[in-house]
Amino acid sequence: MKTVLVVATLDTKGTEVAFCREQIEALGAKALLLDGGVLGEPTIKPDIAREEVAAAAGTTIERVRKIPVEGDAIGLQAQGAGVIALRLHKEGKIHGVLGIGGGMGTVLGTGAMRALPLGVPKFMVSSQAGNPAMSRLVGTKDICMFHSVADVVGLNRLTRIIFTRACGGVVGMASAEVTEEKNEKKIVALCAKGSTEDANRMIRQRLADAGYHPMTFHCFGFGPVSLEQVIADGYIDGGVIELSSDWLDRIAGGSSFPPDDRYENAGKHGLPQVFVPGTCDVIAGPPGKHTGRKTHLHNEAVTAYRSSYAELHQVGREIGEKLSKSKGPVTVVIPMQGFSAYDRVGGPMYDPEADAGFIDAMSAFPDNIKIVKVDAHILDKKFTDAVMDAFLENVAKA
Repeated sequence: MKTVLVVATLDTKGTEVAFCREQIEALGAKALLLDGGVLGEPTIKPDIAREEVAAAAGTTIERVRKIPVEGDAIGLQAQGAGVIALRLHKEGKIHGVLGIGGGMGTVLGTGAMRALPLGVPKFMVSSQAGNPAMSRLVGTKDICMFHSVADVVGLNRLTRIIFTRACGGVVGMASAEVTEEKNEKKIVALCAKGSTEDANRMIRQRLADAGYHPMTFHCFGFGPVSLEQVIADGYIDGGVIELSSDWLDRIAGGSSFPPDDRYENAGKHGLPQVFVPGTCDVIAGPPGKHTGRKTHLHNEAVTAYRSSYAELHQVGREIGEKLSKSKGPVTVVIPMQGFSAYDRVGGPMYDPEADAGFIDAMSAFPDNIKIVKVDAHILDKKFTDAVMDAFLENVAKA
């Protein structure tokens, strides 16, 4: 029998949680109730009391109640819920998590979920699921945010449907058996944007031909954060090939949000790496973000803005510093005829003088990083062959 950990504040969501327990049990699973509430008394009996949750966070419920800012108080309870959820998962006592709540309940539920590894079913029913600010609560985890539409208060024609479907979702995911492949090929991570897709496709094919499984991450928004999390979690065992510009977006105010440890986790794991300044010719941001630059309308939400020599020099210096600390072999392969589909002779972003900023800065790290300059455009087969040659060479060294 599968067990679902149900996380909520039982002083305000007791009726709703009791209904969810009934639905989970009707589907042949067991519900384990965790109460992360702080102030009022629980209206139904939990399996894991709020006192246990506070203790798991290294404090007491009495101390939590004295915290003047409610967000800090629920944050501690979320931390404790995460500790308990991870322990129960490691002991094989839970097979999925269901959270229900409004703003505070969502902080609590997702806090428990983020502590769990990828692949463990995580289903959050929230009245705030459509709020863009909630994306930080998902982070890099595989959390399913299910919009309750109405507030998570009471049982009515709509909320009964929502809760029932949510229970079906988490029980279904927990019941789905995942078959692990034996002798699975090593995974190589790629991170790139669509403006280098022709190169990405050729590299993916070469990797497959060489016996690897490529795993691609979108080098935009929170894609780089997810990549670093997956590397840190040990899912990437073959190496990393970057055609990435998210650090440029971070420096220049674009719409990518790489973490502070970007370009560091692969090095800590000693993985073979190749870095290419893919799409570093442009900053990807919302329309109207920058003025006085060459621009190209990518779509209605994103405009490409030409990067400068100074920005690319900073990118090269800072990424070079990170890559130079790697335990494994690293090669930077530079396409001398342009960094993206936009950056070529006759293209809207062609500016070799600006591109030289990255090249000049990266050249300061010859003792730690092998640098290969290729007289080709990034989308040319000649260039992608050079990338693969460098990668396979690093594999042999690792």
